[in-house]
Amino acid sequence: MTLDPGYRFPAGEGLLPERIAIVSHSHPSISKGGAEIAAYALYRGLREIGIDAIFVGACSMNDRHRLALGSAHEFAVFFEPERYDHFFHLAPRAVAEQLLSILRAQRIGLVNFHHFFNLGLDALRAVQDEPGMRSFLTIHEFLGICQNHGQMITRQTQSLCERATNENCVSCFPEHLRSQFTIRKETMLDAFGAFDGFVSPSRFLAERFLEWGLPTERMTVIENGLLSMPAHPRAGRSGEAWTFGFFGQINPFKGVDVLLDVADLIAKDPELARRIRLRIHGNLIGQTEGFNKRFEEAQKAHPFLTYAGPYANAAVHRLMGECDYVVIPSKWWENSPVVIQEAYSIGAPILCTGIGGMAEKVPDGISGLHFRLGDAADLLRAMRLATDPRNAAKLRAGIPAVTNAGDMAGRYVAFFALAIAGAEQREARGAMVAA
Repeated sequence: MTLDPGYRFPAGEGLLPERIAIVSHSHPSISKGGAEIAAYALYRGLREIGIDAIFVGACSMNDRHRLALGSAHEFAVFFEPERYDHFFHLAPRAVAEQLLSILRAQRIGLVNFHHFFNLGLDALRAVQDEPGMRSFLTIHEFLGICQNHGQMITRQTQSLCERATNENCVSCFPEHLRSQFTIRKETMLDAFGAFDGFVSPSRFLAERFLEWGLPTERMTVIENGLLSMPAHPRAGRSGEAWTFGFFGQINPFKGVDVLLDVADLIAKDPELARRIRLRIHGNLIGQTEGFNKRFEEAQKAHPFLTYAGPYANAAVHRLMGECDYVVIPSKWWENSPVVIQEAYSIGAPILCTGIGGMAEKVPDGISGLHFRLGDAADLLRAMRLATDPRNAAKLRAGIPAVTNAGDMAGRYVAFFALAIAGAEQREARGAMVAA
């Protein structure tokens, strides 16, 4: 495994096909998850550095009216959700046929998938079987390994899963046989096996997939880049209160319940309640009726807690710029959440759960502070430390430079070229053995 080849375009220009396709499981006009945003930023970054790239996003038939392609270089393949197999991740043949039709018509020589969801594993195989076409996969989460929405969280107790085994998976999904999980893994590895290379935005995620069975020599780590950077750096603090902001989907995995717990603790200390502001930005998705009720009651009970509602991506830098810290209380491992890059780009340190990709991207005491998984009292400890001006200055000084879309694209180009060279050597050796 390599950690970001560090080269820049045009280092591998001679080895690259003329046209590249970035293929995602959705389009940002329909869904604004981290994977599709990163894929779209890469597509835009490639065009920025002079690579002739197109973007292909999968779109549900039900969402056709919402799809807004940004240019003549953007395309969509359409699928029927009710005909998609969510266990073995198989889609009707028409999905792969649509994708191949676009790739052939656009004379694409290299395809970089950023997911297989909605497209189906057969679409991956169809591209791999296309004569003269190179293929790569960028991994954004654990869906290949974990049937529970790729979260690596146990289904019944919502606790972290350290390793996907047949025994563990059957405990989560007793409706499936152990043999089905064996076949699922074999099917996944078979579909992944012919890729020329793999990219992970974090070392943590890469290591999990290497342990699962992907080849070490074809894996690299490249940080996600931001499509847009703030026009101005974050302004200095104003006023007495310290503002802690949450940004993202308010779903059961994101840990917003921990913020409600810490709000209850803050309310017990009138001086702390005067000095701290909690702002929650995002869509409520997939929460229980009990959570929604508690969420509403917490807003009424705590004047220092504000629900600012959903936000547009274009507004994120301005909104984060109004916060002293960004809080990421996720209850799953995460990988390379874009919110970290966004916070860094405006100079805001981060308070996060000290696990997985979050711990990797936010070194404790350097550019942010860690707290224990699901532990509101430990989050409160971190918040108290964060409101010391000396600590705040130190954490702001430790924020690393942020990768933009063009830099990310240059690193991808370098890796594509290196991987293609390696694949050509393997193919030449195989031809010699066969002769």
